[in-house]
Amino acid sequence: DSTYRIFMLGGSTMFGYGATSDKTTIPGYLKEFFYRDYEEYDIEIINSGIQGADSFDELNLIKTKLLNYSPNMIIIYDGWNDLRERNSASTIYNNWDSMCKLGKESGIDVMVVLQPIAGFGDKVLTKQETEFSKSGKDYGNNLLINSYGKYQKYTKNLENLDSCEMSVNLRGVFDNESAPIYWDQGHVSDKGNNLIAKALQEKMIQLLPKNLPKSIQTEENYENKNSQTEIQIRYVLSNYKTPMMINKIFSFEN
Repeated sequence: DSTYRIFMLGGSTMFGYGATSDKTTIPGYLKEFFYRDYEEYDIEIINSGIQGADSFDELNLIKTKLLNYSPNMIIIYDGWNDLRERNSASTIYNNWDSMCKLGKESGIDVMVVLQPIAGFGDKVLTKQETEFSKSGKDYGNNLLINSYGKYQKYTKNLENLDSCEMSVNLRGVFDNESAPIYWDQGHVSDKGNNLIAKALQEKMIQLLPKNLPKSIQTEENYENKNSQTEIQIRYVLSNYKTPMMINKIFSFEN
């Protein structure tokens, strides 16, 4: 009862595939942001991303597991895997609607977020990102860019999702970025995760109750505070180096 618990669901992009550490995933950055800006409150961010998961997997995860862990908020980060699975716009809408209704029945705030994909927004793509957008395929080995129209329908259905506390379209979250963000059609760098986390925090704050539970200082809090310098270093390096190189740098104990 003393903790405000937030679960974050999605595929490998939420899980953090390609991030240089757990701290530089989307949930990792959000944990940092909330600890910094809401230090006096006990807000828990839990990464529930599963590589390859689509909206069917997320709905099942909520039903069979997450409701047992007393969530206060659930963030659904979707789009890319459903598109690659060739799920129809009506299918993903029904799954989103079911997740949101489960939330309402259980007193949980549910936010559905449509994720960015290279070539599906207005970002000026680098040469390599352009190649990613043209060569990315769905699980039937079809060029994903040919499903652009279907993603437009996903977007329209997101706008019509009335059963959720909030729905957020992040297709354009990188539109003002000219530097490389994507390292394939959907996975992004630490900088990309940072930008997504900042955009999400602005929305999540709107759903936080006024009577948040106060935080109890723990050893984990202390460790989080001491990790800020490492996070800042990782963020700077992520703009210039590959995830593989960064992991190699930080693999040494000292």
